[in-house]
Amino acid sequence: MPRRLHCLRRGPHSAPIVTDTTTSSRPIAVTGALGFVASRLFPRLAESGRQLFAVVRPGRDASHLESMGIGIRRADLEEPEAHAAAFEGIDAVVHLSGMAQATRLVPVLQAAGVQRGVFISSAGVYTKLKSHSADKKRTGEAVLGASTIAHTILRPSMIYGTPADRNMVRLLEWIRRFPVVTVPGAGLTLQQPVHVDDLAAAIIASLAQTHSGGRAYDVGGPAPIALRDLVREAGRAMGRPAWVVPTPLKATYRMVTLLQRLRLPAPVRPEQVLRLEESKAVDISPAMRDLGFAPRSFAEGIRAEAEMLAALK
Repeated sequence: MPRRLHCLRRGPHSAPIVTDTTTSSRPIAVTGALGFVASRLFPRLAESGRQLFAVVRPGRDASHLESMGIGIRRADLEEPEAHAAAFEGIDAVVHLSGMAQATRLVPVLQAAGVQRGVFISSAGVYTKLKSHSADKKRTGEAVLGASTIAHTILRPSMIYGTPADRNMVRLLEWIRRFPVVTVPGAGLTLQQPVHVDDLAAAIIASLAQTHSGGRAYDVGGPAPIALRDLVREAGRAMGRPAWVVPTPLKATYRMVTLLQRLRLPAPVRPEQVLRLEESKAVDISPAMRDLGFAPRSFAEGIRAEAEMLAALK
């Protein structure tokens, strides 16, 4: 079943909206600035005319961002306390580096005077399975919720959209070479992938109306799609049929677990196999209402990604 909007502040009243008066004097810092989402977000942020800073790990090459007129701040977010100066003079943060880092990062942001932020978490926080990564994300969300930073949390499902993603591009490449795809279980579990450009649009909208006390929104595609239908749609995008072959889920889990124990490469983690039994459907209606979120269909998005992939060949 789709999940409903989760408010981070308990009580009978919605958290008040903090409207952002966009001016170039209100700088924004983006973490995870060398990543997939940031590459699609920066061009949109540049249109605002605001001063932009990319928070980049020391030693990483960020020359392409500098060529775009983006300032570089160096910080290792695994030890944010040692790099607090990276956030001095920053009004708003877009945190793309993972919600698990928020536990240590949020106090640093507060001390630096950061007023607002958009934080990317994951729909994976809803899992009922034992998950260390999900627990760390939930803890990060709770720390942020107790802070004084006016914020919005976005919980995307699987993110896709260009050959730089780590999800659909592997499926498309597989189908191009060998259009038979094994799917653990019956392939009926619902998915709801979100296109990276639609996520970027939600981030921009959230920056304009972050919430004092905090709100969280699920963001995904316009409708859930069964895993087997997702595979077939990817095949159509590649111009060839994709044959879905179900495999026993428990046997697949044991095999992937063995590969992990032997430190051999595996296409997915054991946890990801088990999560194929859990619906990934989310309720995007609150994001549509409050953020004007209007995601494209999976058919449209995957077709465009397939065309981009073909252009690289």
